[in-house]
Amino acid sequence: MAKGLGVVIAGIVISAVGAFIAGFSAKAAYDDYKKLEKFKSGHIVLNDSNKFNLEVDAGVVNVHHSTTTESYVDYNVLEFYDVKYDSEDNELKLKRKWQYWFIWFSNNKSVMDVYLTEKDYETFIDLNAGVINVIGDYNFSSLTIDVSAGSLNIKDNINADKLDIRLSAGDVNLAGDVKVTNDAKVKVSAGDVDINYLEAKTIETRISAGDIKCKVKSDDILFKISAGDLTMDIVGEKLDYTIKIKKSAGSCNIKDNEGGSKKLDGNISAGKATINFVD
Repeated sequence: MAKGLGVVIAGIVISAVGAFIAGFSAKAAYDDYKKLEKFKSGHIVLNDSNKFNLEVDAGVVNVHHSTTTESYVDYNVLEFYDVKYDSEDNELKLKRKWQYWFIWFSNNKSVMDVYLTEKDYETFIDLNAGVINVIGDYNFSSLTIDVSAGSLNIKDNINADKLDIRLSAGDVNLAGDVKVTNDAKVKVSAGDVDINYLEAKTIETRISAGDIKCKVKSDDILFKISAGDLTMDIVGEKLDYTIKIKKSAGSCNIKDNEGGSKKLDGNISAGKATINFVD
């Protein structure tokens, strides 16, 4: 009995010491943060490449058109943020130092402005947290967007040879007109995607959970819903499409239809699809 009581007391002491150390570590890190609550600024000239990659873990990044002959970056960020640039790959990163991962309330204080010259970019955007705003019309040979969390806002028009959007959580908002020469893919694991207008040779949307709202124009459309909601306005006449909808569960407001040469295929495991044909 005494031995068992001793074990219990030892366990309590160890837990208390652990809690004290954890509390002390958190307090020390917070004290360091207060000391570091000052800003650092910088200017980076980007290389003249058609390839441009952007990775953001925190903060606010605004992408603009450059009014000069150079692509460059101006930033004003808190001391515990790192701005890294790989000139060989033309890859820019805004990251929060790992020991300050818990400080989320200062995200919008750190701002980085990216200015790009006009060209057809091959671009990969990786947003893990924070906000990215793309301002102005852009051309892309390829645009891949991967959002783990945070908010990505493309405020104007985009032309691309191919488009791939993957959203794990957060939201993606394409407010302008998006025109894609070849394939456009939108995959949502969770979160919300809102597309003002998307035109492409083929359009594929997949929803594991979350929502997609879009207005589209294409001769070949495929959607798959495991759970969540799809609201899709299709530019054109319903009679122009051969429609095939497969449902395990969930609902869709349209039925199969033997129509024209255009294709609309849907597969719904659960969730809801609302399809409208518009002018």
